[in-house]
Amino acid sequence: MFCICVIFVYMAKVKVNKKVLDIPAGVRFGELHHEIESAGVEFGCTDGQCGVCVCTVKRGLECLAEPSEQEEETLWRIGEYEENRRLTCQLVIEKEDCDIIELETD
Repeated sequence: MFCICVIFVYMAKVKVNKKVLDIPAGVRFGELHHEIESAGVEFGCTDGQCGVCVCTVKRGLECLAEPSEQEEETLWRIGEYEENRRLTCQLVIEKEDCDIIELETD
């Protein structure tokens, strides 16, 4: 006897610098840096310490997990104080009913 298990993973549409990517909910964007780099995002450390991947969340901020203490410290250290400024590598999609999330890097 065997069981066939099906797991559904919610994939969100994320527009990064005009390129639309399918990103799974619950996965830190830093883990997908090779795919996201194809949209023109520069990464340094991918763990939230260097600040290279700062972006502006133009749409869908409410769909993302709150920034961690590490991310907030890095943003503060590099002078990024606005709520919609985040580290791309630290973003995690938390809500599953978002239309589209839009990011723009400098």
